[in-house]
Amino acid sequence: MSTVKPQSFFKSSGHLSNSQIQTSSGILLDLKKLPPFLRTLLVMDGTVTKSLSAWFWEPVKVQAFQNKLETAHESIDTLKIQAGDKILRREVSLIGKQSNNTFASARSIVSMKHLPKNTGEQLEKGKMGIGELLQEQNIETYRDIFNINYYTEKSSQNDALLNTLTGDIVSRSYLIRVNGVAAIMVSEYFPVNLY
Repeated sequence: MSTVKPQSFFKSSGHLSNSQIQTSSGILLDLKKLPPFLRTLLVMDGTVTKSLSAWFWEPVKVQAFQNKLETAHESIDTLKIQAGDKILRREVSLIGKQSNNTFASARSIVSMKHLPKNTGEQLEKGKMGIGELLQEQNIETYRDIFNINYYTEKSSQNDALLNTLTGDIVSRSYLIRVNGVAAIMVSEYFPVNLY
């Protein structure tokens, strides 16, 4: 996740004049053919957990697979992280409390130096989604979507986090800017068949 293409999607609109985009995995993805709510999740600049809860009409829990505070071994230019800076690596799934369906999984890198101390501590506990926590603490953010991708069921088999999802997967990656500074890089994965 340390390299980012200098591309932005959906900065001011939830629509592209050409509905087909070339994904980083080389697949030509026609966004028009995705289920409407899944397309909405890909372009939104808000809290995914809250949107999932409203759409599926059930509480959504965050289940952490990895929530590890560590020292960066190398620079991550996108987040202005230098070797030696504290970062938090998170891998979580968003699961319906009643249905037990895994609606999404996410992988993120958090630059601890770019967040208020209390926010970083709460993220480290791993009990809520990043968007939920940022909204709860009234932290103004902006999401800059830089990648959309599509994985077939076979292509995602060697990834433990993606194995929590069934079928084909569509993903988006974005930066969360806090006070104008890129502080968090997130990749979210959605199982197409649930939507």
